[in-house]
Amino acid sequence: MILQGDIVNEKYNKGFTLIELSIVIVIIGLIVAGIVGGQAIVRQAKVRAIISDYNQTLSSINAFNLEYNGLPGDFNRATAYGIGGDGDGNKKIQGQTVEGYYAWQHLSNAGLISGSYTGVDAGNPDYQLGINIPPSSYGGNVAIHLSYIGSVGSNCLTLVTLPLFGVINETNVITFGAIENAPSGCPRVGFLKVSEAHGIDTKIDDGSPDSGIMFSANTSDQNNNGNRCVDNNVQGTGGANYDFDEEGNDCRILFKF
Repeated sequence: MILQGDIVNEKYNKGFTLIELSIVIVIIGLIVAGIVGGQAIVRQAKVRAIISDYNQTLSSINAFNLEYNGLPGDFNRATAYGIGGDGDGNKKIQGQTVEGYYAWQHLSNAGLISGSYTGVDAGNPDYQLGINIPPSSYGGNVAIHLSYIGSVGSNCLTLVTLPLFGVINETNVITFGAIENAPSGCPRVGFLKVSEAHGIDTKIDDGSPDSGIMFSANTSDQNNNGNRCVDNNVQGTGGANYDFDEEGNDCRILFKF
């Protein structure tokens, strides 16, 4: 004799139907797509923050120049104005000297940027986020660095030892790079994907890593054999192209001004 309860139990013991499984799979797919899509949106917002940081930094530098007739860090009458230590006034924010540290102290004390910066070396390594160099809105360990590309090298930003790609020379630059061995170190590590660096370059410049106002470089200016942003060492004399075959976060970027 088969009882009604046995019939019910037998019905439920048959498991999921194909329709039910399909619904579960669709739900899982939507959840995964939502997570991946959300991560992409966050990443895109962080990349846009780089452009905003660049524009704000350049505006601050220009405002400083209008107010004091000099460049932050290089200004040779900063002490007299009570905004920090004196640079040498040669129109070069030379990173191998204290001017790379003075720059943020000058801008901060002049009320042109938020935060407070010491204007001195943080020891060995040289730079420390939030202490003598500002963090980028990108987040993580990414810093904004002011320096000069020329014949004289920097003790921390090694790419200034020679003209960049044999093209850019004798100019000041705003550099975005992750801190090496964070929280203290040199801001010369790649953090952007090649497609992201190229996207920024295309949006505000010419889309080429070796021309215009924006330049892209590998970590610590090395031609890193399969772990790079561009296909030529930044100290090379030839041109360079974005290496779209690479999928890591290998790009750091510079803007001349």
